[in-house]
Amino acid sequence: MAAINMLSTLATFFWFVLCVFKKCLRRLAGHLFLGLFPNLCTSLINENVCRVDLVLSCPKIQHSPARNSYINKSHGYSLLELTLALSVAAILILGINGLLNSALQAVRLSHSQNNALQQARFAMQQMVQAVAGSQRLMIPLGENPATAWSESVRDVLAVTLNPTLDRDKDGWADANNDEDFLDINNNTLRDNGEPERIDEDLRANNTNDSAPGIVGIDDNGDGTADNSAAADPNRDNDEDGSQVEDPINGIDDDNDGSVDEDITRDMNNDSAPGIAGVDDDYDGLTDEGGDNNDDDEDGLIREDWLDPVVFFLNGTTLMQRIPNINPIDGRDYGEYVIAENVSQFQVSRLSGGDTVSILVDITLTLSPPDTDPVTLNTQIRVGARL
Repeated sequence: MAAINMLSTLATFFWFVLCVFKKCLRRLAGHLFLGLFPNLCTSLINENVCRVDLVLSCPKIQHSPARNSYINKSHGYSLLELTLALSVAAILILGINGLLNSALQAVRLSHSQNNALQQARFAMQQMVQAVAGSQRLMIPLGENPATAWSESVRDVLAVTLNPTLDRDKDGWADANNDEDFLDINNNTLRDNGEPERIDEDLRANNTNDSAPGIVGIDDNGDGTADNSAAADPNRDNDEDGSQVEDPINGIDDDNDGSVDEDITRDMNNDSAPGIAGVDDDYDGLTDEGGDNNDDDEDGLIREDWLDPVVFFLNGTTLMQRIPNINPIDGRDYGEYVIAENVSQFQVSRLSGGDTVSILVDITLTLSPPDTDPVTLNTQIRVGARL
């Protein structure tokens, strides 16, 4: 069908050339034929033995009124005229084809670059929203003076899930795995104004994924994922070879450049339920229950975990990992493509090793084939929109 359409178009264009350039073609044909065969032309016209209108416009041949009358009544095109028309049409078609190809190539390149720009903007928007809506930056870690590689500049970004995000609109934040809240009036019901408690009673494997750090991710930048020399690797939440050595106290207890990144089951390591000497759950009692691992004093232990949102590269594809709604553990997540043709993805931790008030610098470059690369850069503070 495409071939038939092309032939039809060419035929139409050829007829257009014949009609528009009829006089020019005849004059050109006359001069050409006369120049090549002057004697033959004169003989043919004098004897009226064939078509002679092809030399009608040539001033070098004199015509009598009788001959002109005969000639003026001639109709149609000579073979030479048709040949010239085909040649002119072919030249015009080649020129137009070149222009069309150039125009189409420019359109394709423009579309490719616009598509890359849209992808880059979408991916950057997803990362900015995740960082600004998070309470904790998990990766990059702070710079560890004991290693030969960089922990603070990475090609992966991980933060905890936004504590206000409620995708299924059930009234509970997606990150509230145990659906716990602060029962201020102690009536066991969640009333208006009573806030949820999120990531408040962690287990030694902080992400509950049965792996060192975040499952499937190189947390500390040593080139390997889920690698630890700790006695219990699953409790090594920063993949530094030691386990649960940095409780929540605002101090870099293990001197690895990061603060509160490898949390113990007794989250603040004070040998008391919740915070020692404090009524954590507003029930009028202090440090009740007797289990030091009950960090929210609700009578249960280790029923919550950190829910990582991770951005990482799979070849040249930028992926986003996000926990599923109502996950059963830290391996219950989905992964989605958010950008392709990525040639650079760099995340830098710009300030300190603590988990709050951290500034993150993100650079993303997409390099689609046959067009200029697209680069976006931004800086965003962790928790800026909470």
